[in-house]
Amino acid sequence: MFIKYLNENEKKINLKDIDVNNFNNLSQIYSFTTENIAGYYKYLDFSNKNVLTVSASGDHIINAFYKGAQQVCGFDINYLSLLYTELKLVALLNLEYKEFLQFFMINDKNDLNKNKNAFDYKLYKNKIRKELSKNTSENWDLLYQDFNNNGFELRNSYIFNNKYDNNNIKLKSNLYLKSEADYNIAKKNIIGKEIKLLKSDYRNINCKELPSSEKYDIILLSNISDYIKNIYNNEDNYLKKYIKEVKYNYKTETNKVVCAYLYDINNPKSRSQIDCSFLRKEVFNEIKTTYEEKYFKSVINGCTDAIIII
Repeated sequence: MFIKYLNENEKKINLKDIDVNNFNNLSQIYSFTTENIAGYYKYLDFSNKNVLTVSASGDHIINAFYKGAQQVCGFDINYLSLLYTELKLVALLNLEYKEFLQFFMINDKNDLNKNKNAFDYKLYKNKIRKELSKNTSENWDLLYQDFNNNGFELRNSYIFNNKYDNNNIKLKSNLYLKSEADYNIAKKNIIGKEIKLLKSDYRNINCKELPSSEKYDIILLSNISDYIKNIYNNEDNYLKKYIKEVKYNYKTETNKVVCAYLYDINNPKSRSQIDCSFLRKEVFNEIKTTYEEKYFKSVINGCTDAIIII
């Protein structure tokens, strides 16, 4: 595996700069996905495909390779997310299944038998650190130092958004975590592959400007649509602006773009206009864009989630 950063990667982390309230250049990170990736990747054919995805916790990338992707590029506006993604990818290749789970997972807040070995410094130092890129290892060294090399304190700190840090959710959400055999499939499929990481807002990527050799067959925008109300300053037609922008920047004749992940689709309390089926239909019809809605069980609260594919 070779990780290539597509833009400058020399920034040093300052804990005081981490924004715990908003998504921006340096924000909290999720240890694992909160999406039911295992529930919706079945609707997409990743075999020998080139994939562009939000980096987030790194799980979209790992699961894409598990499903047979040939090449994956992860992008994120959050620099800390990219550093975490590299850490997780390197750990996947250098840790056994049980070691990986022990390193990354914490127990529920009410569980008295907490995993004291989470982010264990010795394991980091002996099996992970030497395989990280220079800048990434220096940043994780600084983060460990800020917590006196106490991995448990680091893993349970405000650096992570642990709201949904439930082990059962993590195992259900990720195809590569379902068993040791699945974990080893992901590991095998990643060995020898080049993984690209890009610090970027989704609005600054124009896939149509890429050379034909770098076209993406599948594009995953995760739940960016949850935040478009703020991104477009709460304009009346912000959903239309988002879909038009995605269509212009990402859609080609041959690819599939997952433009939204919708949590709890039947909940009348929506976070964005895209949660409203009537508005979705109206906007997509207006801009003459065909789309599919795929439904599946949520792993967070047992309700129904959905993705929208254009």
